[in-house]
Amino acid sequence: MKNKRLTSLLSGVLFIGTALFLSSCSSSNDDIAETNWDIQQYTVNASEWSWSTVNRRWEAAKQLKYIDDFIYESGAVIGYVFLGDQNVNEVQVQLPYVKSYLEDDGSGGTIDFTETIGYEYSYLTNRVTFFIEPSDGFQDVNAKVTYNFRIVMIW
Repeated sequence: MKNKRLTSLLSGVLFIGTALFLSSCSSSNDDIAETNWDIQQYTVNASEWSWSTVNRRWEAAKQLKYIDDFIYESGAVIGYVFLGDQNVNEVQVQLPYVKSYLEDDGSGGTIDFTETIGYEYSYLTNRVTFFIEPSDGFQDVNAKVTYNFRIVMIW
């Protein structure tokens, strides 16, 4: 009697388990979202930086080749700057890049400041603005150097 009940119970569990397994499998690929990306390279030459008196930083605006409201709202936009010499000691650093400096002030003292290299973008204008922002707001013309940037968009 116990043997018959156990067999019935195991058969029921096996049947329910099989039914759940088969009903949970789907042959539709509608739930798979493909990932797209776009990589854009930019060079900002030293002569292209202009001082923003409003933001107290060096800025250079470039046209984005592709961005839309979907990428802006639901995707990811990641910026990088290349530092060093290409094929020698070059590194790629994610933005914002923050570096502190200790400079001679010319009268025996030192000036301690931080420089931030970053970016901001707008899908409304299709533009990316790269910037070099000193922590002290001082308009240092020596900060205007050529930088290579990379913008990666994933959606």
